[in-house]
Amino acid sequence: MSEECSSQARDGTPVELNSSGCNQLIDVVVPLPIYMALTYILSGHTLFPPKGSRVLVPVGRRNMVGVAWGTPAKEPPPVDLKKVKRILDQGPILPEPLISFLEWTSSYYFYPIGQVMAEALPPGLLSARNRRISQITNGLPKSRDCRPEFLPWSTEVPLHLTKEQKEAFNTICDALATRSYHPILLHGVTGSGKTEVYLRAAKECVKQGRSVLVLVPEIAMTTQAVGWFVGRFGEEVTVLHSGLTEAQRRNQWFRIKKGESRIVVGTRSAIFAPLADIGLIVVDEEHDPSYKQSEKFRYQARDMALLRGRMSEATVILGSATPSVSSFKNSLSGKYQLVTMEKRVAKRSLPEVVVVDRRKKEKKDQHHKLESARPEWLSKELKDATEDTLARGEQVLLFLNRRGFATYIFCPDCGHVFRCPHCEVTLTWHRGDKRSKSEKDGVLRCHYCGMESAALPVCPQCMGQAVKTFGYGTERIAADLDEIFPNARIARLDRDTVRTRRHLEDVILDFRKGRLDILVGTQMITKGHDFPGLTLVGILCADLSLNFPEYHATERTFQLLAQVAGRAGRGERPGRVLIQTWLPDHYVLDCVTTHDFKAFYEKESKFRKALAYPPFGRLINLRFSGRKKAQVCDTAGNVARLAKNLAKGINNTGGPQVEVLGPAPAPRAKIKDRYRWQILLKSSSLSNLRTLCSGLLARKADMVPSSVRMEVDVDPYSLL
Repeated sequence: MSEECSSQARDGTPVELNSSGCNQLIDVVVPLPIYMALTYILSGHTLFPPKGSRVLVPVGRRNMVGVAWGTPAKEPPPVDLKKVKRILDQGPILPEPLISFLEWTSSYYFYPIGQVMAEALPPGLLSARNRRISQITNGLPKSRDCRPEFLPWSTEVPLHLTKEQKEAFNTICDALATRSYHPILLHGVTGSGKTEVYLRAAKECVKQGRSVLVLVPEIAMTTQAVGWFVGRFGEEVTVLHSGLTEAQRRNQWFRIKKGESRIVVGTRSAIFAPLADIGLIVVDEEHDPSYKQSEKFRYQARDMALLRGRMSEATVILGSATPSVSSFKNSLSGKYQLVTMEKRVAKRSLPEVVVVDRRKKEKKDQHHKLESARPEWLSKELKDATEDTLARGEQVLLFLNRRGFATYIFCPDCGHVFRCPHCEVTLTWHRGDKRSKSEKDGVLRCHYCGMESAALPVCPQCMGQAVKTFGYGTERIAADLDEIFPNARIARLDRDTVRTRRHLEDVILDFRKGRLDILVGTQMITKGHDFPGLTLVGILCADLSLNFPEYHATERTFQLLAQVAGRAGRGERPGRVLIQTWLPDHYVLDCVTTHDFKAFYEKESKFRKALAYPPFGRLINLRFSGRKKAQVCDTAGNVARLAKNLAKGINNTGGPQVEVLGPAPAPRAKIKDRYRWQILLKSSSLSNLRTLCSGLLARKADMVPSSVRMEVDVDPYSLL
């Protein structure tokens, strides 16, 4: 290959090859589970596509759309190379700063660059189907304007900020003025006005001619966040999340790429938005586990926001009333600047929190017929408080992080428990329409694979027909409330009821406007919502998340309880929270009752430090899954033996030690007909962990058969 050809191939803009018409070599990244680019031949007299533009290439016996990645860093091996079939874009579809970000992300999470790229691009842009390709000209889909509609939540701008809001805003403005990387942890209690600080900071950033990226943890929260930003910035705002249609997501993505929008609001995938010159990144509810993707590309969007902020020389705000233990530790060590907001706006008080001890045997009032009919999930204290709240014309929110009508179905004759045949979990009874008269209506459903069967069938073990149910979920709560409070307007929000974005928005808006009296829901109602008329919050079972086999179970419980408690009393009237529990003496409940995050952090960090769990140590989880149990077990065992041998070599250097824990079956040992094992790598040194993991991946092809899937989870959140 001539020097002239080589130099032209590295140029950043399309150029015609030299007059000799020699062939050029080009690297192309394709969306396959391989960790390197593939090398192809680009015919002479063809414009060399710049890095980040799409090309059509043959891979095996099929054609695929890949992305040009420049010229090979070294000469390819002496094999017959295939030719690029077609160049699809005249310019790069991925901007250079975003490419650098994707490359770093791929390296950090040990995830193939092509699949990272597929995660970053909107749907359809890497489809090799002829129909899809013919619809694309210069990277832009030929389709009608399908921009989604988002209504403004409020156009009012508060005339005055509180003292704490002013101090927080001024701190952020000072950081923006430096036009350099500046991470800030904004620790503000619920109702302290963090959203107004975000809005004003975004306005200041746009004034500087720079872009703004706002991340929220779930689609349920985008309704309110988008509403606030649209109310303040109008057409300037673009939205990105998986709840949009494919056409809408492409439309929004290209608006950002063309510079038509400088403010992006979205869920974790919005971290890959093609924004130019980012000046401000906001991660609202930074503690939320939804920022961690739980399958395939297991990235943590909060951490990636910090990385993108560093690469963009931007100010990054991590906001929360209940910061993660790791973020708060970083603020105490000076890695982040800590800004606190300890008071609610308009001098409103934090809600009174009362713990209801369910261990006590409640005395039944023999003269009150309704009392004996009270369902077992409802304490007398909560029932009375709900009646009083409704009588005053105020609203009630009931939180239970469990879906369905009944969570445990069994045969009392033989003891058979109805389990999913594809997953090692019990089935949940979903009764369906509340007006149904027969308990045999509805379905038994697995919440992991979606398998359904007839509700309350004949026992397959003994053919008995006296099948019984136990436990309760949000569906049961809503049904019981219909009977207890027949005149109340009741709605439910969980994954079963939220079928469309419009339905979700309607329910949230109805509750905010006072058109509903009681709202029952799972964790999607705990985050960031502002309901002025809500004065009573009932937490039906505070113990559920405490019993999870996770090192951060207490942290997650504190965050859930504190966040849902913070929904109460945000309007003119004071709020009250009742927490039903069988563990009233647990320190988590003491801290929630007193709204004392710092006390919780001090106790929790002592336990974490003693066991070297994050943030005082680092973890990488290796997950193995397959359809043959013995094969998965053997594969995990072989990899574990190699890992322990490699760890010995690392530990002998005298640096931070590396532990290899396992192999062991995952707590949920079978999901979707795949048996699951895992190995946990643990150390105070991330560098040592990565060295060990790299050594294992180098031997993966020799040790892991194609029928077993081995996945790497860096900084895992869930070990289930």
